[in-house]
Amino acid sequence: MSAFTFVVAFLAVVVAGVQDNAAAARKAFEEGNAAFEKTENDKALAAYERAIALDAKQPDYHLGRGRTLARLQRYADAIASCSDAIALNADFAAAYLDRGHFRINARQVEQARPDLEKARALNADAYGVAYHLALSNYILGDYEKAIPIYETCVATAKTPENTFGCSAWQYVTLRRAGHADAAAKVLERATPDTKVTGGGAAYLDRLLLFKGAKTEEQVAAGMTDALQTPTVAYGIGVWHLLNNREAKAREYFEKAAAPPSQQSAFGSVAAFYELQRMKK
Repeated sequence: MSAFTFVVAFLAVVVAGVQDNAAAARKAFEEGNAAFEKTENDKALAAYERAIALDAKQPDYHLGRGRTLARLQRYADAIASCSDAIALNADFAAAYLDRGHFRINARQVEQARPDLEKARALNADAYGVAYHLALSNYILGDYEKAIPIYETCVATAKTPENTFGCSAWQYVTLRRAGHADAAAKVLERATPDTKVTGGGAAYLDRLLLFKGAKTEEQVAAGMTDALQTPTVAYGIGVWHLLNNREAKAREYFEKAAAPPSQQSAFGSVAAFYELQRMKK
């Protein structure tokens, strides 16, 4: 065999190996997606990591891994995976959106905001961008900046739960910015016979509390587990704060921010920042 023939044969073997790895990586990635849809997070993570081991140059694989890590509340690792995806594709809108989201979860709201601005510039999911970007501005106290973004959030909401999630944050943003009349119009969306499910119920209760259609005791009954407690406790806390009852507000913010609450829940993150401001 001539040297030339040997090189050609060797290269053919290498190419075939690369193609085999790429096909196996794609299969592992698809298995990860299927497990992720079923909330089988450990299986999803193993599949995504297998895909990356076979082909580390696909940004989608890193993003899938990051989303799964976030579900497991491993936010530092999730943020790093999003960064890996962005390193491979500097215009990966979904990766900027998710990294911003996960940075909020990790109480890194100052770092989250530039990611979310970049996601908006790259035309990432309109609702996802609006919800998280408006929230980051609210948490940092930039209420006027958050107001128009919450209008987009409500306009692009995909479900009633999305609508009331946006509305609950929109209301307190308007109140804190001094726009009482506009805030009152937000409350018109909330009635005791409104039907929402899941996390949307806690946000509806927040609006009904401000409207006077539910009592503090009725809303506080929603603090049933580590998932709901931060959302409910923050809502009651900010209700007390806006009614000049700072001691009661602090009490609820501490409940929202402390274990066994999910410290990554947005109510917990917002409460953490409220408590930091109260210390100044």
